[in-house]
Amino acid sequence: TEAAWRTGDSWLASLLDYLAENRRIFQNGVDHIAGVKAMPIDATYLCWVDFSGTGMRCEEFVRRVEVKAQIAANHGVTFGQGGQFFLRFNIACRRALVQDAIARLKLAFSDLQ
Repeated sequence: TEAAWRTGDSWLASLLDYLAENRRIFQNGVDHIAGVKAMPIDATYLCWVDFSGTGMRCEEFVRRVEVKAQIAANHGVTFGQGGQFFLRFNIACRRALVQDAIARLKLAFSDLQ
């Protein structure tokens, strides 16, 4: 803890820059999928994605994400009323995983393009 407090500034700055770029890549990629919209985020690595524009029921877009794209995401409905059209994705990972997830999401929803 003491080392992080005294000498962790550069590490933290690098991490925040890395997460910001992951966020940009993820949001840009998601926003290029028809009917899907990433919610703007400023200070986190958890990205909410709205699937309501797809016209699908919750079960259908969840199946596409989990089965077709093979991505685990938090179901919005577990967070309360109004979450039924949302999934939450964690982008605090290697950039290659974010890029791969976007490619798999695009493929899973390619029939909507």
